[in-house]
Parts: sequence; C-alpha cells; structure tokens
Amino acid sequence: MIDVMSGAQLRVASEFLAFVKDRQTDAATLELLTIPGFEASYARGMRDIKAGRTKPWRQVRSDV
Repeated sequence: MIDVMSGAQLRVASEFLAFVKDRQTDAATLELLTIPGFEASYARGMRDIKAGRTKPWRQVRSDV
C-alpha cells in the first residue's frame, strides 16, 4: 500500500502516526502521574542514577 502512495499521502500518514504515538505517550504519562508519590519517587531514582547509586540488573533479579 505504501508503495503506491503519493508524497502528500505519505506526509499525511506520517503526521497521523506521529499524532497517535504522541497520544499514547500522553495517556501513559497521565496514568503514571495519577499514582500517588510517583513524581517524587521518579525524581529520587533519577538522582540515584546520576550519583551512581545503582546495581546491575542480574544482582537485583538473579531469577530472570
């Protein structure tokens, strides 16, 4: 189908797909923000990462 679309049609399709992606991202972000304490926890986690307070994944979950 994409092989027979004009340049204008491809641009419209691309814009629509970008719109859908943004809407999904926005919905997921809004859902996370409804969790009590999420923003503070996220900020704390980002500070821990920047400070090097991390552990390898296998050390945390050896059963995976």
